[in-house]
Amino acid sequence: MVRDHRGEPAHLFARVGEVTGRAPLVFDDGPARVRSLGIVSGGAAGDLETAIAAELDGFLTGEPSEPAMTTAREAGVHFIAAGHYATETFGVRHLGELLAKRFGVAHDFIDVPNPV
Repeated sequence: MVRDHRGEPAHLFARVGEVTGRAPLVFDDGPARVRSLGIVSGGAAGDLETAIAAELDGFLTGEPSEPAMTTAREAGVHFIAAGHYATETFGVRHLGELLAKRFGVAHDFIDVPNPV
């Protein structure tokens, strides 16, 4: 029997680490299965309240704020901070690809990792 781990928080946290190339900061206080996840790149910890109001199981952003741990714990929501830089590069890369395809221009994404 093959067990499907999708939806399990540990699988989500590991997958975020694989995609971003870094271990995320996780406040693991949400439900046993993640069925809904809000994602805002960069520094959007202030949007955690919006995720809570939308009754999401988890919220993924770039960087945490000091009250995020307690807020997530009290609301029973998983909070995942995967790095400001790491979460913002996806959109920039995709935009470059779209512009290159649409206008026939060359583009290079220069990755200059930032630990923040």
